[in-house]
Amino acid sequence: MRRSRLQSTIIYVSFALFLIWILFPLYFTVLSSFMTPSEIGSRPFHWWPENPTLINYIAIFTGNSTPFGEGVSQGIVSSTDAVERILPAMGRSLIVGALVALINVVIGGLAGYAFSRFPFRGASLAYFLLIASRVVPGLAIVLPFFIVFRQVGLLNTMTGLTIAYVAFTLPISVWVLKTYFDTVPIEIEEAATIDGASRLRTLAVIVAPLAKPGLIAAGLLAFLEAWSEFFFALVLTDSLTAPPVVAGLQSLQQFSWTTLAAATVVTVIPPVIIAVAFQRYIVSGLAAGSVK
Repeated sequence: MRRSRLQSTIIYVSFALFLIWILFPLYFTVLSSFMTPSEIGSRPFHWWPENPTLINYIAIFTGNSTPFGEGVSQGIVSSTDAVERILPAMGRSLIVGALVALINVVIGGLAGYAFSRFPFRGASLAYFLLIASRVVPGLAIVLPFFIVFRQVGLLNTMTGLTIAYVAFTLPISVWVLKTYFDTVPIEIEEAATIDGASRLRTLAVIVAPLAKPGLIAAGLLAFLEAWSEFFFALVLTDSLTAPPVVAGLQSLQQFSWTTLAAATVVTVIPPVIIAVAFQRYIVSGLAAGSVK
């Protein structure tokens, strides 16, 4: 009993420390977004804003470098141009993420279904190589992408960025969907075939609705990956999406941590809302195949 209590205590303490490690940066960022630059630099540090202000969020959404008449020298906003680019960049991130998710669901669904239902010579090797390609670091493939995109005119375009994102998110989608299709009873498809349904109709009308959690999970994972990706967006485009635009705030001559914190919170809100709204699909999609 003593050993059991000790183990439980260690587990709970470890979990609490891990939770603090994960949540404290988020808490500090949200807290800083409601402070002025003078307050965030105060000693001792204020664990709660003495005079909470929305000045940083107003600057983000209006692009006003001198809100409420305060000068730029006070460090309220780093750059009007950078601030004005955040919302359009978020819109482009949304478009790119939606396209990547759609392509992953369609192509990944077809590939995952093929690997699950049509065993062929070399299928295991092909599947292994496809999944293994995900471990290739982005630094190793960004240069070929850059050269090819420059030759075909896709550099600094959302189309080129979408192609690059699909290339390294598709293996995960195939893995998730293949695992999920393995859990769908094949007898259902055989019954549909006996009734005269074609393979494509069976997939679209019967299998796809049954695999909806897996399809949604794959699409959401691809969307979240595309939304938060920084390196490819920085190298292949002129900061078209939100991550490089937000990161660019800290490289300007007049840097404001509070403005950067507000911009970070604004860009984090959409994926958090989506992840919370579709949480059960993500969990069920990733857990499929773990227990048979």
